[in-house]
Amino acid sequence: MRFSRRLGSDTGQNALSALLERLAADGETILNLSDSNPTRCGLSPGGVLEALSDPACLRYRPDPRGLESARLALAGRFGGDAGSYFLSASTSEAYSWVFKLLCDPGDSLLVPKPGYPLFDSLAGLEAVRAVPYRLEYSHPGGWAIDMDDLAAAAEASGAKAVVVINPNNPTGSYASRAERSAIVDTCAERGMAVIADEVFYPYAIEAGDSRSRFGGEDGCLTFSLDGLSKLLCLPQMKLGWMRVSGPRGEADEAGSRLEHIADTYLSAGAPAMNALPALLGKADALVASVRERLSANLASARSVFGGDGSPYRVLRCDGGWTALLEYPRYDSEERTALGLLREELVAVQPGYFFDMERDGYLALSLILDPVVFAEAARRVRRYIDALSLVRTAHRVVS
Repeated sequence: MRFSRRLGSDTGQNALSALLERLAADGETILNLSDSNPTRCGLSPGGVLEALSDPACLRYRPDPRGLESARLALAGRFGGDAGSYFLSASTSEAYSWVFKLLCDPGDSLLVPKPGYPLFDSLAGLEAVRAVPYRLEYSHPGGWAIDMDDLAAAAEASGAKAVVVINPNNPTGSYASRAERSAIVDTCAERGMAVIADEVFYPYAIEAGDSRSRFGGEDGCLTFSLDGLSKLLCLPQMKLGWMRVSGPRGEADEAGSRLEHIADTYLSAGAPAMNALPALLGKADALVASVRERLSANLASARSVFGGDGSPYRVLRCDGGWTALLEYPRYDSEERTALGLLREELVAVQPGYFFDMERDGYLALSLILDPVVFAEAARRVRRYIDALSLVRTAHRVVS
């Protein structure tokens, strides 16, 4: 059988996943610094089963845009009108709908680099190309979008849209007001759209006052994505949404076409949509508690890897659920990550998973229980410090 090339040639496990699976099967207890699943980290808003107990959850009232009561609740929280919202089974599905709306096979989209590897898969499944634009880091100021590189990539590729992760994963960087304005101007001039993933937006840690949402932007056609997975730590509820905005004529036509796409799938579940108004009322308290954990774990990382003359550096993290650790490169990222898993039973994602421009980074999940996070961080430092001693010993012998 000749299969589609949308998936690429390699669909097997990588070495890290294979080793993690084998150790787990052997009964080893792994401290997983790559875990982004809030249901495994003790994070929950409470009251979920009560919200699902309403008899209305058992009624099926298909609407391509999603239940009106849910869309009214979203408009009440995020602005706009109920008609500008579409509900889907996840933000990943919302991406696929927007890609179908905007792109023909072979078209291009601009995506941030470093960035989350999911976009290559999502783009490939829709037969479109993901073309990177650069994010630059300067310490201690943090990350910034290279607008010259973005404009050059748009010109060279003829991209149909710019994907902005706000804040980005794994860099934790928000789009500033100036960057938002520049991106919108570029898109308006070139007839491109903005696809803004704002699932981590509420989780500010070291951000200043310059961060800005894209939701409701009217300078160009804009799709802002969000969902229960991050806002309420409920990925199992399988409910995401997007808000469509922009110049009136374009936004109206996009909404009409999206309605046709959504009507083909009708994938958002009635129980989750019906429960959404009650669940949204729990968001602020949960976000506040999660932000406390994120801040505590980031401080713990700075404590473990800091100190006078430390060869480690925890990069600035404005927001999100991930911190980047720059470490002394005594070995490649892959061998370092494999060694940590074998020797210290710590799972961590290397920087090349996210297309970091050079070797020597590890991505640390900040949603872990603080006790578990601190112990895992100490093991990471112990292992890499030991590599330094081995390297020094080899130099002395030679």
